[in-house]
Amino acid sequence: MSFCKKYFIFFLLLIPFINFAQSLTCCTSQIEIENALTGYWKIKNEDSKSIYHYWFENGRGNVENVKSTGTIGKYKPVEKSHSHIYLKKEESQFVLEYIYRYGNWTSALIQLDATHLVLETNGEITEYYKVKE
Repeated sequence: MSFCKKYFIFFLLLIPFINFAQSLTCCTSQIEIENALTGYWKIKNEDSKSIYHYWFENGRGNVENVKSTGTIGKYKPVEKSHSHIYLKKEESQFVLEYIYRYGNWTSALIQLDATHLVLETNGEITEYYKVKE
């Protein structure tokens, strides 16, 4: 087999892995990720009404489910929905570890920029968009 054919086959095998690579266009450090993640995020699904408020204090993250109060930019926390989050770097990827009253889970940051967030949790991809406050 010629060198060009081997290179082409290698490239074709590499394409699926490129699609799952982390794409954090806004950030390279933990502080930049915290700043980009801070705010209100809604699942990119017309049927979903869930909005999640992320914020960080003293190196520890917080997230809670909120609902709109009817006033633009005002949200009310959903009772017992608060979780702590820790931002970790595992291998070459950042992950969020969620810890709440009934257990914990991790989500890999697949994509993050000023208006778009993609998380992978247990093999399931969820897309979010940032809600303007």
